[in-house]
Amino acid sequence: MSILEKIVANTKAGLVHKKAELPLEQIKLSLESLDLPKSKFKENISNSDEAIIAEIKKASPSAGVIAEEFDPVKKAIEYEAFGASALSILTEEDFFMGSVDYLKEVKKITALPILRKDFMIDEYQIYESKLIGADCVLLIASILSNQQIDDFINVAQQLELDYLIEVHDENELRRVEHFEDALIGINNRNLKTFEVDLDNSVRLRNVFKQENVFIAESGIKSREDINYLKLNNIKVFLIGESLMRGSF
Repeated sequence: MSILEKIVANTKAGLVHKKAELPLEQIKLSLESLDLPKSKFKENISNSDEAIIAEIKKASPSAGVIAEEFDPVKKAIEYEAFGASALSILTEEDFFMGSVDYLKEVKKITALPILRKDFMIDEYQIYESKLIGADCVLLIASILSNQQIDDFINVAQQLELDYLIEVHDENELRRVEHFEDALIGINNRNLKTFEVDLDNSVRLRNVFKQENVFIAESGIKSREDINYLKLNNIKVFLIGESLMRGSF
């Protein structure tokens, strides 16, 4: 079983407990009473020559613990001062040491829109994302069927959430290229082997002919990397580990 398969299985098991503690119908009732605003995530990263989605994460399966002294609120303030266009916050608990509470805490202190970075396998998580203050949800093509992607996008649209569909190869890209309003993220990290190849974004950018916002994810470690990607018609970048370590 790959790490990705373990994460998905663990997420599925965790959802059983979540649904028992806070049923979906209760979340829907809360959302009706709150009347939360429409997302501006896509808008924020679309209107500049260079946009950075700065990621807040404590750990990852590939890197281990990235930040021993982890303060998501402090990091969000740093990122906003740094000029980030949006934030990405890991909420997966067991493999990335994330929490929905981190997202809720950061939402209170920033005007930047937030991507909830997690492994979405159930519509429950889409509703939950809206309730905790996310502006955008991540849909990973490799762990979802075409029907699931369709269904989750429908829910996201109803909730006025933006959605980032993450792909790793040309086959996955072709599965999702007809979603005109989707943000398309290219993960340069192979989620099965965790190997990273920055040129993966460039290769897929060259075969992608649609007008979607196109995002390079993983392996971006320097200004030189950003300049290289910009030369290849990519202008939105999701950067995590190097920013968390302060090495960017």
